Amino acid sequence: MITGFNTDVEHEGRIYHIQTEDKGTGNPVIESLVYLGGEILASRRTSYADLAARGAPAVELSERLEAQHRRMVLDVRQGRHDPGGMKAFGEGIISERGFEQVVLDYLARDLATENLQVTLEEPSRFESGRRTQVVLRAKGEITSLPVAGVRLELRLLSPVEKPRILLEGNSDRAGVFRGTIDLPPIEAGSAALVVRARLGDEVVELKWMVEEPSKP
Repeated sequence: MITGFNTDVEHEGRIYHIQTEDKGTGNPVIESLVYLGGEILASRRTSYADLAARGAPAVELSERLEAQHRRMVLDVRQGRHDPGGMKAFGEGIISERGFEQVVLDYLARDLATENLQVTLEEPSRFESGRRTQVVLRAKGEITSLPVAGVRLELRLLSPVEKPRILLEGNSDRAGVFRGTIDLPPIEAGSAALVVRARLGDEVVELKWMVEEPSKP
């Protein structure tokens, strides 16, 4: 179970520290604090008594804890705690641009430092000798916003042949990349699939073993 998060966020030349923690079942509250130079700039406290009352699974509390922490990180990146106050939306962007471009520029400016995260949505396992639909999703690590244009390659690694690319392409505007692969018959545990995702200079790799086909 996740009991808290601690994140340092650089914004406009200043380092903000954001801390979110569960105060415990005796005081069912999620507390977030934003620090700058040891001074508390902001706090947010939300009760989770509703979860405690119905004995909700720990994962529900973890999800609520993480969501509140992400919101506090985003507040910092959007300038909510700047000394001069939060800047107006679209400030410094040429007004003749369309609204969609204004939004894209705004996100690019405020979320550019966020790490890339890639997850496998399908399949739940890779089975030898099977045709398989593959769905990958690229998003920001903190905000979970979709990331388009991520270059993705799915390679097969096996001791009996050179590594080869089974699937490649870019994530779409929803951060999704999908395709179909044909896995050759391979002895279980003797081969692996590796996804390499690249966005600029950032590279993320994920690995899975190829398993025996499940029985009908």
